[in-house]
Amino acid sequence: MSEACTSEPAGAIKAIDKQSVHQICSGQVVLTLATAVKELVENSIDAGATNVDVRLKECGAELVEVSDNGKGVDEANFEGLTLKHHTSKLRDFSDLIHVETFGFRGEALSSLCALSGLSVVTCHESTQVGTKLVFDHKGHLVQQSPQPRQQGTTVSLQQLFNTLPVRYKEFQRNIKKEYAKMIHILQSYCIISTGVRITCSNQNGQAKRSTVLSTSGSQSMRDNIGAIFGAKQLQSILPFQQVSPAENVIEEYGLTVADLPKQLFTMTGFVTRADHGAGRSSTDRQFFYVNNRPCDPVKVTKLVNEVYHMYNRHQYPFVALNIAVASECVDVNVTPDKRQIFLQEEKLLLAILKTSLINMYESGVNKISLNYTLKPSMNTKSASGISQPHTSNEDCPVSPDAKRARKEKPHSPTKHESNTSSKSSSTVDAPVRLQKRTVNLQFSLQELAGKVKRIQDMQRQKDDDDELLYGRFRAKINPGENNSAEEELKKEISKDMFKEMEIIGQFNLGFIIAKLNSDIFMIDQHASDEKYNFEMLQQHNVLQGQKLIVPQKLHLTAISENVLMENIEIFRKNGFEFFVDKEAQVMERVKLVSLPTSKNWTFGPPDIEELIFMLSDSPGVMCRPSRVRQMFASRACRKSVMIGTALSVSEMKKLLVHMGEIEQPWNCPHGRPTMRHLANLDKISQD
Repeated sequence: MSEACTSEPAGAIKAIDKQSVHQICSGQVVLTLATAVKELVENSIDAGATNVDVRLKECGAELVEVSDNGKGVDEANFEGLTLKHHTSKLRDFSDLIHVETFGFRGEALSSLCALSGLSVVTCHESTQVGTKLVFDHKGHLVQQSPQPRQQGTTVSLQQLFNTLPVRYKEFQRNIKKEYAKMIHILQSYCIISTGVRITCSNQNGQAKRSTVLSTSGSQSMRDNIGAIFGAKQLQSILPFQQVSPAENVIEEYGLTVADLPKQLFTMTGFVTRADHGAGRSSTDRQFFYVNNRPCDPVKVTKLVNEVYHMYNRHQYPFVALNIAVASECVDVNVTPDKRQIFLQEEKLLLAILKTSLINMYESGVNKISLNYTLKPSMNTKSASGISQPHTSNEDCPVSPDAKRARKEKPHSPTKHESNTSSKSSSTVDAPVRLQKRTVNLQFSLQELAGKVKRIQDMQRQKDDDDELLYGRFRAKINPGENNSAEEELKKEISKDMFKEMEIIGQFNLGFIIAKLNSDIFMIDQHASDEKYNFEMLQQHNVLQGQKLIVPQKLHLTAISENVLMENIEIFRKNGFEFFVDKEAQVMERVKLVSLPTSKNWTFGPPDIEELIFMLSDSPGVMCRPSRVRQMFASRACRKSVMIGTALSVSEMKKLLVHMGEIEQPWNCPHGRPTMRHLANLDKISQD
């Protein structure tokens, strides 16, 4: 047999070595700082801890340490503690249906060994002296020594992700974002873990260790919310009240009353009131749980926000909602972080949730009274049977049930109506049942397929014609094609091209006609100048602040205080100034001493909260609250070249050069396009 036949063929399939498999899989289990902390906190709670302390150095880049007062690790389990797929939570797959602990796969500590330097100090409830355990990257125990410790366990992670060079570099570069996401995940455990005191602190360099969040171990979810987000948040939330799904909602989800299981789901928790100002500018405080396990139920989250927007269009609710369901009806073994779940009877859950939220918000929204003869002090009965104080239509917001049900205008009462109303102090709206009619429709699948094909052929022909006529720029000057036109300009026009454009002239005292090679463009002189002036104000304007007579307490959460203190210069450029006492109690360290003012514009704590949210996502990046941007947009509009102004060639050239100096030159702050492609001279000459 020849040598070529005995040697291994190129590209042969063979098993990956165990160490490589371990590293590859570990990088999929633990993806972020948040995942690492989550896994350790879950282990502590599973061990029966009532006190969990998370300690970080350099926001977790140098050290992550989680200590608890749980049962501790028995010496018999030292060797298997960090081995892959070693767990005390289940023995075979069938146990997964009834698992009630956070962890069950036996992957977390093994993966953390592969990604960091991991050591454990533990003292089991049956022993008097603790033990320090050091593990290698394979999860093997390499060192064991006695160490004093009370009952419980401490797990330390040094240099997380340092075994994966690319990820380690990204982790270090984005540590502030990683830290903020970790805090959000930790907040979710703080809220749901009643009876468990959870604290988190961080130390940067040689600075004093600062507490980031802390709960008291209360048995109440509401108390935990107050400990994390302060008393101000408690003032705006309502306890969730579950009711049976309404018939119309059941039909909406394609369900039938007869087939619905009874008492499958029980939901508890809190949501924000619907009044304007009670909500938030983002979804940063929304926490969902299934059987006390934090998770991300996409459809549930979407529904909660949609219903809330029926009553408060411009804000998002605070939500802390726990869904209790029989363990055999939920699958949490879907993704490595267990945040995605599968639920049986999910449509029923959504129907209950929608009906319950509408019922809660309807009871708090004044309804239009149809009894125009009653005095304002009297009460009427709403269609739902709930007593409502009668108010005038001018002061009474219309409920969404009234977007949906009917529109009736008050009319002058007849003599009979006046006599009748004088004998009765109230009236009741009578429900009306709508009669449905079934109509048979003619339908042919073959005919439908033929129509679809004809439409597709027409669209292809249109695309071909557009390609011949417009070349690279195919979008027409039409409001419906603004997005397409903007994408084409972004792709084809770079910033340095603006100064290369040749001025052809001014059209209608409002538009500059310019040429670049064989392409002709039309530039809106007002919109382009407005966008330039707006971006200059955004980048360079420092708002002047008005000193407050008495410094104002903000009652920010610990993490929000830290974001503010780390970005104090950005707040100063926005006109906000603060007195910071780093030695004060958490949530009391920052006081507002100066607010930005500008003529008719006034600003306050909501603008500060919005800035904090933006900076949590992009630390150190100069940004403005939305109301400051609105003010700058108004200023930029007033100082820009107006339509109807004649411009010289040099003035038109200056506007084009300015467009090449800004980040987003394609539309003004009010959404008006700045520039559109008119024609290609080569195509015109060919025609």
